[in-house]
Amino acid sequence: MAGLLNKLRMMDAAGKKPAPKTEAQSNEQEHCYHKTFEYPLTLFCDRRHATPAILEKVFECSFPKSISPEDVLFLDSETTGLSGGVGTIAFQVGIGYFTQSSFVVEQLLMHDYPQEAELLTILCSRMRRFSVICTFNGKSFDIPLLRTRLVMNRMKDDCIPSVHADVLYPARRLWKLRLKQCTLGRLENQLLGVEREDDLPGALVPQAYFQYLKDRQFGPMERVLEHNRQDIVSLAQLFYELCRQMDQPESIEQGEDLLSLARMCERSGDIQRAVKCYRLCANGDTRADAYRALSVTAKRQGNTEAAIKLCKAMLNRGDDPIYAYEALAKLYEHQLRKPEQALHYTRQALLLLAEPSLVKTEAVQEKQIALQYRYARLRRKLSQCVGAKE
Repeated sequence: MAGLLNKLRMMDAAGKKPAPKTEAQSNEQEHCYHKTFEYPLTLFCDRRHATPAILEKVFECSFPKSISPEDVLFLDSETTGLSGGVGTIAFQVGIGYFTQSSFVVEQLLMHDYPQEAELLTILCSRMRRFSVICTFNGKSFDIPLLRTRLVMNRMKDDCIPSVHADVLYPARRLWKLRLKQCTLGRLENQLLGVEREDDLPGALVPQAYFQYLKDRQFGPMERVLEHNRQDIVSLAQLFYELCRQMDQPESIEQGEDLLSLARMCERSGDIQRAVKCYRLCANGDTRADAYRALSVTAKRQGNTEAAIKLCKAMLNRGDDPIYAYEALAKLYEHQLRKPEQALHYTRQALLLLAEPSLVKTEAVQEKQIALQYRYARLRRKLSQCVGAKE
């Protein structure tokens, strides 16, 4: 449906006579808009953090073994719709890349639909120079859309770099716990301190382009281009900020981000880095989560003594005592073979669950049933041991 609406808008735009153009305007619009902007390298954190090993941990895919900042192409497109499909066109594409002296942003924009092939030709010539492409949600939108438009224009899509680093997914894993929402605008505001002034909302971009096709007033398009430039600069900044935080977790000040990074590393199998992050965030609001995770890791590594010590530290500080008592019961029963102590800790957990002030949620009730079953089983085990001795 969205594709049909876009086609109708195209027909409507094509059916109306544009305002008369001057000779200068005619010459300028004969080819698609193509301009270049440069930004200082001081806008970006130390790019040396982006080693192949760090990049693979952040983006969970393989990277070239000898990658440099100049090998990465940052891309963002503005389209005639947000639903994709053959009726949606990327009327404006911005790319960014590093040189030895600056960060360069190139922007392409179609003055009309017949210029799409020209735009794609220029874009392909640029993409072939890079081994990695970086986007924000481009895996599900920008790149599939570009592939479709290349096919529709009878062009090959082998110009698109095979390695794709999409910032959206690691950004969610690392910052969603604290920020809740991980739109590009929120990330750049909270992490980069960017305050956009008079920014054109992304939802209004297609409407602005359709209006331009009708009246040929380029003013709104300037706002679209400015919006796109900021998106590309923020994308590159976030790319290297992700690498910096992965490479130097000790520089992270927010406990929620450290906790998220620890979980991210643990899922990828980097236990050493995960333990380091858990220890760094073992204070404040994240202390209970950190100690709980450290105790589980210690148990998995067969370090029963360390796991017990961590659980007892949780009890001393009042951090999630029900978990700590249950974990101690399991450790004493299965690792140390001391059912008496296991029974004691199970009883303590049940006493806490029986507190009248505790809200009896479904999860609490399930926990209570499981502990009651454990308590009964431990009592049977102890009675059997006593009977065997007699």
